[in-house]
Amino acid sequence: MTNKQLQECINKFKKNDYSCFNDFYKETSKQVYFTALGIIKDSSFAEDIMQDTYISFLNTIDRFKTGNNVFGYLTVIARNKALNYLKRDKNIVFNDEILKTVSEEEFYEEESISVEEILQLLDKQIEREIITYHVLLDYKFKDISKIVNKPLGTVLWIYNKAMKTLKERIGEIYEK
Repeated sequence: MTNKQLQECINKFKKNDYSCFNDFYKETSKQVYFTALGIIKDSSFAEDIMQDTYISFLNTIDRFKTGNNVFGYLTVIARNKALNYLKRDKNIVFNDEILKTVSEEEFYEEESISVEEILQLLDKQIEREIITYHVLLDYKFKDISKIVNKPLGTVLWIYNKAMKTLKERIGEIYEK
């Protein structure tokens, strides 16, 4: 979908016409999902956050101004919902099976590692977010700094540190 087509869909949404929602969803869902996954670290909860994001977006569609970046808007909604979820439910204990933690033997058997598993190798939520935004969603660091509300230099430092950590940890897994 082009930006013009996305804007046409949004205009339809404002008139309670949801005929192009499937196309809109296909175009934007990857970004929303990985935003939530980068924070929550659990695919089923990330999908829940994703649904909540679209419901909130449609419920407040009149607040969306023509010409604004819909991807950025959805990313902010998803990020806020995921962070609120963590704050509200931080007493929930996730077991390893739910988080799909993979043993070393499974790494050798599959000979590949999923995005979710890679993100779990990072210790800090902000590292997962920045990696997700830049690597998976192809955001510029300037845009990422606005989303996470951190200076550009800090975002770059966190990104480089996280990439170094990933290289080391993935290397350790495959060297054994």
